[in-house]
Parts: sequence; structure tokens; C-alpha cells
Amino acid sequence: MSSDSDTLSHFTPLDELIQVIYQGSGRFVIISSVDESSWTTHVGLTGEEGRWWRGRWTEKDVREVIGSKVSGFLLDSFVEKLSDTFVKGEVSIGNWASEKGSPIQLVFGTNAKTPIQMQLVELSPQDAAVFATKVFVEIALQAQSRKCRLHATSYDIPAAIPAVAASSSTKPSGRRSPQSSTHARSHSPSNTKGKGKASDAYSATESILKRKAEEADDEIQTLKAELEKVKRQQHAIMTDPSKLLPVAKTKPSQAAATKARGVSLANPTKKARKYKPIEFASDDDE
Repeated sequence: MSSDSDTLSHFTPLDELIQVIYQGSGRFVIISSVDESSWTTHVGLTGEEGRWWRGRWTEKDVREVIGSKVSGFLLDSFVEKLSDTFVKGEVSIGNWASEKGSPIQLVFGTNAKTPIQMQLVELSPQDAAVFATKVFVEIALQAQSRKCRLHATSYDIPAAIPAVAASSSTKPSGRRSPQSSTHARSHSPSNTKGKGKASDAYSATESILKRKAEEADDEIQTLKAELEKVKRQQHAIMTDPSKLLPVAKTKPSQAAATKARGVSLANPTKKARKYKPIEFASDDDE
């Protein structure tokens, strides 16, 4: 660990994370952020008695927790486990007390054998208001890519999926593995990251929506043409009822039965010869 910025660059996966946890009858919101000098968490208690706490780790705190001679690979593994614990909601408030000024902790890994604890200090009402305003400003800046909507609408979500899929196919997963520590250290965390990507994602989403609208319009025109064709056929049938009745055909067997009797079988154009039976005289007549 050569410097603060080099050590804390491993904590990038913990930047810009937010989670909500329930403990007893209370509900807490937790916000995690990372800059070049520290990893900071803010914990807010919702409700009428809203309050804010803050916890912070510098390089010195990191050394006290995991040691001063730990390798970059082990440090990446440690941070990745913290990030997974945060995302899964395996976080709790330790030594919770409602009295002001009570020492409480943010505990990572509620089911772990050795959970990680971060000491929290309650903010003054003024500092809490400053932090809350800062969070709302960031939310407002991100909402500009959604036409200033606070939340993404149901119409925007399906259109944004292809853009996200396209970006994920050309870039590695957002979850950083220990092998990617070199790449992570080359990019220091910043509060403004992702804002340019949000604008690009909105442009891509807008073009996808326009193309799908054109495809839908072409399909509608095709269906209208087919419907007009069917209507014309039905109109022609109704104006000429004879088209509804099949043409009766005479079967060969019935035609043969209607031929006149007495016609020669060898030559149908001639009549058959009539034969008269021959009578012989009887010996009694002599």
C-alpha cells in the first residue's frame, strides 16, 4: 500500500451504492461513496424523527482492519465481499439506541463469523440538511436524461434494455474480479462518472424508439391493405349470389344411365338389330 489513493482505488465497487434495510420498527437508508481520500457511508433513519449518521474509512482504518502488508489481490477480494454483502442487504445497525449521541455501528455480514463493523457518528441537523440537498441535486442531474422524471416510466424501461444489452456485450461485467485490480486502479472514483453515459444511453434509447415506431407504422399499413382486399372480396360475393353456389357436374355413371335403350354397343350411332326367335314345326303336326 503505497498511498491513500492507491489503496482506496480498490474500493471502487463500493462507490455509488444505495440500500434500504429494516430493523425492528425502523427503516434505514444506506448510501456508500468512495473518493480519493476515504470510503464513506451515510445512514439515514426514515420517519418523523429522521436522523443521519456518517461512517468513514481512510487508508489508516483499512490497515487496522485487514493489515498493512496485504496484497492487492486480497484487498480486491475483501472489497468484493463487502460489495456483495451490501447489495444482498446483509447489513444491520449494531448497538442501536434511539438516544442522541449513542455510539452505533454499521455491520457488514450479519451471518458471517467475523462481521465487519464501521463506527457511525450522528450528523448535526445542518450537516444532515447539506448532505440531503447534495443527494437530491445528484438525483435531479440524473433525471435530466429521463426528461426530468424522478423515476423511469414503464414505457422507457423496455426501450432501455437493448441499449444496456449492447453495452454489456462489448464491456466486461460491472462486478470487478480480483484479476481486474490493475484496470481499477488506473481510474480514480469520481462523483461525476456515469453522467455522460446517461446522456449517450438516452440518445440510443430515443433512436430505438423511433425505429420501432416506424416498423409499427409499416405493419399497420400492411394490415390495412389486407383488410381492404378482404372487404372487396366479400362485397363481390354478396352482389353476385351465384358465386356462393357450387356448379353441379353430371357424373359419368348418371350420363350413361340416361342413354336411350336399344343403342348398339359396338356403334352407338346405329340402332341395335332386333332378332326374332325361330320356331320349328312339331312332329305331331305331320
